[in-house]
Amino acid sequence: MFTIKDILTAVKGKLLSGNPDEILTGLSTDTRKIKKGELFLAIKGEKFDGHSFILDAVSKGAGGVLVQEGGITNANFKLPDVSFILVNDSIKALGDIGSFHRSRFSIPVIGITGSNGKTTTKEMTAAILSKKFNVLKNFGTENNNIGVPLTLMRLTGEHGIAVLEMGTNHLGEIRRLSEVARPTIAIITNIGPSHLEYLEDLDTVFKAKAEILEHMGPEGKLILNGDDEYLRSIKTDLKITWFGFDKESDFYADKIKIEPDGISFRLNGKWDISLGILGRHNIYNALAAIACAWDYGISIDDIRDALKEFKVPNMRMEVKRFGDIKIINDTYNANPQSMKQAIEALRDMVTDGRKILIAGDMLELGTFSGRFHHLVGKQAAESGFDLIVAVGKLAEHISKGAQEAGMSERKIKLCAVTKEAREKVATLIKKGDTILVKGSRAMRMEEIVGDLEIQFKT
Repeated sequence: MFTIKDILTAVKGKLLSGNPDEILTGLSTDTRKIKKGELFLAIKGEKFDGHSFILDAVSKGAGGVLVQEGGITNANFKLPDVSFILVNDSIKALGDIGSFHRSRFSIPVIGITGSNGKTTTKEMTAAILSKKFNVLKNFGTENNNIGVPLTLMRLTGEHGIAVLEMGTNHLGEIRRLSEVARPTIAIITNIGPSHLEYLEDLDTVFKAKAEILEHMGPEGKLILNGDDEYLRSIKTDLKITWFGFDKESDFYADKIKIEPDGISFRLNGKWDISLGILGRHNIYNALAAIACAWDYGISIDDIRDALKEFKVPNMRMEVKRFGDIKIINDTYNANPQSMKQAIEALRDMVTDGRKILIAGDMLELGTFSGRFHHLVGKQAAESGFDLIVAVGKLAEHISKGAQEAGMSERKIKLCAVTKEAREKVATLIKKGDTILVKGSRAMRMEEIVGDLEIQFKT
């Protein structure tokens, strides 16, 4: 709960009307979900403007409204009995309110960033810690300058720890999220080629992810991938715990076994750990989660149980079986590193039938786009895949990469758009096939998975 005065203090705003002592029951940015007595925060984005819904919010009993300079064009726009607060930037104000609320609690806050594996690491970390604590975590991938503050707003006295995923595609975004959340522990999963259209190169990606350190106190702790050359070069006075496959790491994995429906490994040469998910890369995510939970007194038995029970988030190396058909749904998003890891996971699987890659465009790679798509085709061909369906404007680069690696052109199908791929794939799949479907979020590759599910479910 807040008072209007609390909000004014947090956002350094101006009270246009209303009572500063009025009590607010919470905060909402969505009039479809707003509850009576909550503050409606009108966010102005690129594709929407919350100021258009102010009357709707008031009609549903909003206890107050926060507006952005210029958001209300009519200078006489005021409503009786409703507090109006004016700020320069409503998105910044949301972060300020989230930070204000976070300051009410002295619990550990774990911030997780990196080019790949953020969501899975967040979910694994929360799963392990839940054996002992009531854990607050982001819903899905609410990892930006709107999602993170809204997550913090759900903090209550019942929570013992918070686990927050933090994403970025521009410099300065992680810095702001760190300022809002003030993590006591930061996990950086890896540094890879993601969002290069905006972050330009790996050096800039590293700089962007390292911003998470900037608002950590001197007692803060870092958990870093020791097999990542960029993270190995990090300069900080904070305590670092390393994880990786190298036995010099504080938490390492060896004796790795690829199994039909998962992976097993030995932790620090002592304990056997099993994961019911695919992909060697998920061992890194598990090691990061273990390293984070270790200092909180979670027993090795509870760690093992949590990871054995762990289910991957939707559309992330999610295995679906329909009779003799196996589909690996990794359609949430894609960048060069995650595509490489997914291809490796299918390569390592023992299958009775064909191995098929259905690859959509990887977006936001700027001038590197052609080269990275060429590498996708090359890797798939070298991994012994039997068929490639390449989807999107960059499909030709995948085809050329595969052909240069020795794959026959007749084993490569090109589709300009996802709709065309949906129609073509239906005629290509046979019983016994294992199919990996992956592409950037905007490609809507999950629609192909949905079609295959309908086709082979009966």
